[in-house]
Amino acid sequence: MDLVLLRLSALGDILRVLPAWANLHRAFPEARCRAVVEDRHAFLLEPLPWLEPVVLRRKQLSNPFSALGELRRVAKLVEDGGTSLDFHGILKAALISKLAAIPERWGDGVTKEFAGSLQTHPMAFRHQTRYDQALGLAEAFGRSRGVAGLGRFHPALKEVPLPDPGTIWSQQGKPRVVLVPGASRRGAIKRWPLRHWIALAGMLRDRCDLRWSLGPEEEDLRSWLPETSGVAALPRLAFWQLASALRQADHVVAPDTGLLHLAVVLGVPALGLYGSSDPVVAGLPVGAGRVLRTGIACAPCRERACQRRQCMEELSPDLVFAALLEGAARES
Repeated sequence: MDLVLLRLSALGDILRVLPAWANLHRAFPEARCRAVVEDRHAFLLEPLPWLEPVVLRRKQLSNPFSALGELRRVAKLVEDGGTSLDFHGILKAALISKLAAIPERWGDGVTKEFAGSLQTHPMAFRHQTRYDQALGLAEAFGRSRGVAGLGRFHPALKEVPLPDPGTIWSQQGKPRVVLVPGASRRGAIKRWPLRHWIALAGMLRDRCDLRWSLGPEEEDLRSWLPETSGVAALPRLAFWQLASALRQADHVVAPDTGLLHLAVVLGVPALGLYGSSDPVVAGLPVGAGRVLRTGIACAPCRERACQRRQCMEELSPDLVFAALLEGAARES
């Protein structure tokens, strides 16, 4: 069996399909699994040696004069595939399978730009989390081969070998909690107010062994946030060292960002702080954590330029503190 798995981008979305891909590998361990991803995200496949990366060059893909040539180049690399499973649902992904003349082309039900018309086995659309969307495709394909159970969520990176991050934690016996105040520039609307983070850190400091996770876009916070809050930051770590440090935690608190979903696939209980994000589509799998939101009338939305950010402003530190304690009590 030769499977071509398509999810071109982005970081959080590729992380969300890894449980489905891992289920396919467990069900069909002898199958060849090739994953088509953009070059900027190919590193996400490194801990899973059974996944063969097929890399799209984003620069060429983004240029209208070179995009078709790049799609044809990648299609040539997978033209011997027997089955493609499209976990992206955009025209570029669907074209790769079509240009490669893969005979059996499955889709997960979410399609844009008429991508579904290029699939031989398109699934019906369902309003559900991206995790369940991907797992549903794995389940449907598995059943077509007489194998059930591929739709169950398992954290794909819970036990895979990861590089040692060094000594991270210091207080024995206390719950280890990572706080993630950042988000990408494009996703800045998802950020919880810094004053709320500082207030939450003050509530948790005596109860937990806390660490801030500060990425490159939060580099300015390193100069003052640890001192102001009395909470140390994780050191600057390579991505998979950071993943290893997160996996040592008992809880991760984050907005709807890549690190929240990294915690989910690592098997770390996650508390997601959601404002504009759709709590269904961008939600978490059952048993992986909890989404916390105010539920005001204008949320969720796709308004990236909102100035009020009421959906995050009204999500108080007291509510987050109580939800975290409730989750810890339930797991103990």
